[in-house]
Amino acid sequence: MVLGVLGLVVQAMRGRAERIAPTLAPPSREGCTRGWQRGSCKKRTCEICGLTWARDWRRGMFENLKSLGVEVAFASVTPPGQAELPYDGRVCAHLGPHKHGKGYGCRVNGDALAEWSRDLSKRWKRLHNAARNATRREMGRCLPLACRAWEPQSRGPGHVHLVFALHRPGDLELVKCYLAHVARLAPRHKFGFPGEKEGVSLQLMTGERAAAYVSTYFVKGKGGKPTLQENARNPHLPRLLIWVAPALTRKTRVTMRNLRRCRQLWAVRMRLPPAPSWSGIELARIVLLAGPWPARAP
Repeated sequence: MVLGVLGLVVQAMRGRAERIAPTLAPPSREGCTRGWQRGSCKKRTCEICGLTWARDWRRGMFENLKSLGVEVAFASVTPPGQAELPYDGRVCAHLGPHKHGKGYGCRVNGDALAEWSRDLSKRWKRLHNAARNATRREMGRCLPLACRAWEPQSRGPGHVHLVFALHRPGDLELVKCYLAHVARLAPRHKFGFPGEKEGVSLQLMTGERAAAYVSTYFVKGKGGKPTLQENARNPHLPRLLIWVAPALTRKTRVTMRNLRRCRQLWAVRMRLPPAPSWSGIELARIVLLAGPWPARAP
């Protein structure tokens, strides 16, 4: 019975597509053939599949943060300074005597960076949980993260961007309290401090602006920043570069898995693979997420 309903839905999709674009031909763009049976490998480090992965993360971040509908608090936590991560003088020795900085292309010593980033994820988790617990003891409650994203600094080590949704009047004070505890506890976990931008360590903005700031470099890079693919190959960053709160993805249904399924439905429309073996409810959700069928894959 379920397969019968599924077949009717797929036939309806194909019929709708033919009515919209009856002369549409399969695309001729280059595809990845490194996977099983010369299919796509779907690896985030692949030059072809990695672009799709980066675009999916960009769309997912925009859709989920936009769905908040409220102002967000944006902050960043930096790595430690030169005492913990000294510069490698050999990289910029040709410049002669100078004060190390990103403007000169100075980089952190490779051995020190490798040692610092070896357990980066575990140390961040301990710092984050300790700051949350301290905030809960002081304020009575703490604010959950809406989004977290890792990005490397120009000198080498990674820093983390944090996004909090401000739903209630007292939420901003909770974020300030949390960041104060992060700054207090950071030296114990080999981190720096909540970084400042334009003289402040905390910025208020819309969810869309926060997503735009974090994801500007995802696909093509911007201002000398590496792309998300290059960050995925960076051994000094956590494997989980981006995290979006499940409370948001349950509401929007915009997840990496569902975005892959949207492309699979597009391929079904182009009569490339057979119909997917999903339940009728699951298929309906993907159709709703995919929206009007475009002339190329999402």
